[in-house]
Order: sequence, then C-alpha cells, then structure tokens
Amino acid sequence: MTRQLPIIIAFGLASAVLYASALSGIAAGLLITYLAQLPLFIAGLSMGAPAAAVAGGAGFAALVVIGGTMPGLLFALSTAVPVTILTGLALRKRTWTDGKDYWYPAGNLLRGTSLWCVLLLVAATAGFALTGDGISAAVAAFVDHINRMIQQATGQASVSTVIDQLAYVLPGITAWSWMLMATVNGLLAQAIVKRAGRNLRPSMSLAEIDIPLSWASFFGVAVAVSYVLPGDLGFMTANLAMILAYPLLLQGVSVVHAALAGFGAWTAGYIAFYVMLILFGWLALAVVALGMAEPVFKLRERLARPRNT
Repeated sequence: MTRQLPIIIAFGLASAVLYASALSGIAAGLLITYLAQLPLFIAGLSMGAPAAAVAGGAGFAALVVIGGTMPGLLFALSTAVPVTILTGLALRKRTWTDGKDYWYPAGNLLRGTSLWCVLLLVAATAGFALTGDGISAAVAAFVDHINRMIQQATGQASVSTVIDQLAYVLPGITAWSWMLMATVNGLLAQAIVKRAGRNLRPSMSLAEIDIPLSWASFFGVAVAVSYVLPGDLGFMTANLAMILAYPLLLQGVSVVHAALAGFGAWTAGYIAFYVMLILFGWLALAVVALGMAEPVFKLRERLARPRNT
C-alpha cells in the first residue's frame, strides 16, 4: 500500500473538500457534502479497507486544520469511520467446499448501515440526558432556531404543529438521508471501480437483499413501544423504528422489482414506481410492509416462478 499512499491521501483530501463545501455558506454546498463518502468508498473498494481508513484519516486531519476539531469529528462520525467499517464488511468473503467465494451479504451491509445510525442515536440520547434537558428538547430547540432564521429571512411564519412534528422525527429523517446517501455512494463507487477493472468484489443486486424476520420483529416492537414509553425514551424509540425500517424498505423495493420483472414490465414501469414513491410518501409504508412479509411468505420466490399459460 506504500506505493499507493499518495493517491490514497488524494482521495482523503478530495473527501475533505467535498465535506467542507457545507461550510461555504452556499446552498448547493449541502448537496455536494453528500458526495464526501464517494472518494473513500472508491479507495476502499479498489485497494482495501486499510486504504479507506488512511484516506479517512487524511480527510480528518485536513478538516481539523481547515475548520477545527468539531468539523473533523463530524467528518469522522459521518464519513471516515462508517465508510471504513462498511468497506471492510463488504470485502469479507468465505470460500466453501464447493470452491465458490461467498461475499458478505447485501442485506447485512444494509443492516450495518442502519445499526451505525442506531448507535449514534443511542449515544446522542445518553449524552443529552447527562448534559442537558434531553434529546427531544435539544432537537426541538434546534428546529425552533432554524425556523426563526427562516422567518427572519422570508418574513413568513410557520405552523407550530408542523414544526413540532418535524422536531419529533428529525433524527430519523436525518438518519434516512445519511443511509440513503451511504447506499448510493457505495453503489456508485462500486460501479466506478468495476468499470476501471479495480473492483475487489462483484457487484450486488436488489435480489440479494435478505433481511431476516428477527429484524422485522425488532422494527415492529420499536413501533409499538414508541407509543408507550414517555419522554426521551419514546422519542428515541420512535426514531429508532424509522431507522430500522430502512433495510425493510429496500427489501420491499426488491419485491416490487421481482413483481415488475415477473409481469414483463418495461423500464417505464420501474420509473413510474419510483415517481409514485417520491410523490406519495405514504406508499413507503406499504413497501416496508412488503419487506416485512418477504421473510415469511417468500414473495420474490413466488413471483419468480414460471406462470402457467
């Protein structure tokens, strides 16, 4: 890895520059920040998890120099550390007696992505409980501060009930945006390194996603318990349920893909599905339900069976 060190550091610096774009004050900078994981994934998926770790360390050091300890710490928690862990898991494989290599499952990678957010949520809940009024009050104060800034800039007042609802699910929404971009960046990086002939593992597909019934059960319990627990515990559990739903949603999407393929749908059919999912957010609940049902009813297997004519 010594000979590759300059390019690895370059990947880390590129990641730091993309992440620091959020500090520029430009609105587009927030969107560019979402690509900060991409250089680290490229380094890891083409040169191994140690390369991702070194690149992440270079990016961390650069951000500490540029912006101070806090931006560096946030970069480590949101980019460097999780990308290194996910890359290390993605490159794990076992060779069985049949001589075939079996790579770390796609579903486990999604669960690992979700568990990282769970860990941060639990740590944040514990931290705010020890140092302040609790995480729900801290999030509400943050949302209220942002709302006041918007009101001063636009002169328009927001509906208080909407603000309260947003504050209640903000950690879950934030986690979803991070998990989605981690998934997108990982898949994009894999496509790039594969095209360059540098991929260390084969690409994954939606059909490979396998989320066990136990995970669906944990999600169901979290939803139920969130209505019972008071205060910060209920707040944490509700957002925990949102985070646990992410792998189930993608498993549900794989079921929909199997159904569309079974009916011979054209590309327009897939596009229509995603457009409807974006326009009608409540459809995500139905897709999550499909993801929960898959381990029990083996929907993809049933949909893949030849149809009698």
